[in-house]
Amino acid sequence: MDAKITKQRLANFISYDWLKIALSVAAAVVALVIFFTTLKTRPRADQSFEVYGYYGLHWGTDGYTFSSTALRKNVFSYDVLEVVPEVFDNTRPYGGSVYTARRMSKEGEVLFLAPVPVDSGRKDDEGNPILSTQTEEYVRSCLVGAGTEGESLGTILPFDGFMRDCAAYLQTVFGEEWRTNGEPDGEAVRQIFLDRNGKDKRFRTAAKKEDGVAQEKDRLTDVRRAYLAVEEAIGEGVFSLATFTSDSGKTYNFGLNVGGEESDVSGLPLFKNFLYYTAEPGEGEEEGGRTAKDVTLTVFDNGGAATDLRYDVFLFLDWMLRTYRGS
Repeated sequence: MDAKITKQRLANFISYDWLKIALSVAAAVVALVIFFTTLKTRPRADQSFEVYGYYGLHWGTDGYTFSSTALRKNVFSYDVLEVVPEVFDNTRPYGGSVYTARRMSKEGEVLFLAPVPVDSGRKDDEGNPILSTQTEEYVRSCLVGAGTEGESLGTILPFDGFMRDCAAYLQTVFGEEWRTNGEPDGEAVRQIFLDRNGKDKRFRTAAKKEDGVAQEKDRLTDVRRAYLAVEEAIGEGVFSLATFTSDSGKTYNFGLNVGGEESDVSGLPLFKNFLYYTAEPGEGEEEGGRTAKDVTLTVFDNGGAATDLRYDVFLFLDWMLRTYRGS
């Protein structure tokens, strides 16, 4: 049998079977894509930390690059695999709709608010427009049962309550004297790790599980340290609990005031490098400038979708303290 490959035979093969070859190559490419996609670790919802800025806020230079900076500098713990910064602009088409869609999906960990002046849409007894701020109007929109006896804060967590929850969480790990005891209980660490990552494919083998437990110990130790740093910053007046009093007279600690200016004794004077808004012109000034004064961090209430990774918020705040506090 003459099986010699000639130009004529090769040309005939290609002319009749080129479609089969193309389909085979395409099938092989699809199979490889599926294979590597299956192997790749995809973040769970709680492993993605989304940092949002509300209307009127803009990213500074650091904010634009925060996604890569956070992972490179280990701002969060080992279990946060993705960091997503996003600012919503209601002056652009669909800006408000995008925010609404994000929240309907329970996306977002923290939201920054700015005291940008706005018309509240309400009028006083004399029919004059009532001026307000984006911060106040946002918090007002979060009230559930506004004006009733059962009025409460929704969408975002009361920050003082969030701190109490984190303190109780740390107590289960470090014991009653958790503020002074820096050594976590080994069994508690292991259980916390297994509850969250027992089925995570990154930790399939026994050796990798032990490595994961060690990383969890570091995470809990860091959260404790960061919590105490934030608590100290509040005590020193660098951070302050932001409050809102509703029309019914109820006061809510809706967030943490983190922004400041060089002339302030409170807040982070360099935070405008991360996030800022444009200040209103001062007396004798033609235009305002970039500022982060009274920018407030709020924590979303994600209900049952939230895990203990929400306490990485304190790691974020601690990083902010170390980065933007200045000299």
